[in-house]
Amino acid sequence: MKGPIVIGLTIVILLALCLPISTVNAQTTYTITATAGSGGSISPSGNVTVGNGANQTFSITPDTGYHIADVLVDSSSVEAVPNYTFTNVIGNHTISASFAINTYTITATTGSGGSISPLGNVTVESGHDQAFTISANPGYNIVD
Repeated sequence: MKGPIVIGLTIVILLALCLPISTVNAQTTYTITATAGSGGSISPSGNVTVGNGANQTFSITPDTGYHIADVLVDSSSVEAVPNYTFTNVIGNHTISASFAINTYTITATTGSGGSISPLGNVTVESGHDQAFTISANPGYNIVD
């Protein structure tokens, strides 16, 4: 009887060796570092974890009185875009947004009989004031 028991044990051991072993595969992730200069924001920001092969979209928003000057992806310009999507991510990346204050041009002119200072095209930044001095020549009045 010892023979069949040994054979039975051997079969059990062989069957156990033939069973598949399940493994846990850790998904590879990458980091996209997102930063924004003063005058606006990028969302999401900071170190953003992205799964292998996944997509990740970023929104770039200027503050009031500012506009997007440029967006750099991995140190290369992609122009002043309001959104950027990394597709099929298979490595680490960076995205950086820069902003500039809006400027406006006031054209100051005068006819004969007076002067205005400053004269000509005057650039004014958003949210700032610009003073003008208007003077009438003798014998003239300032009218609207």
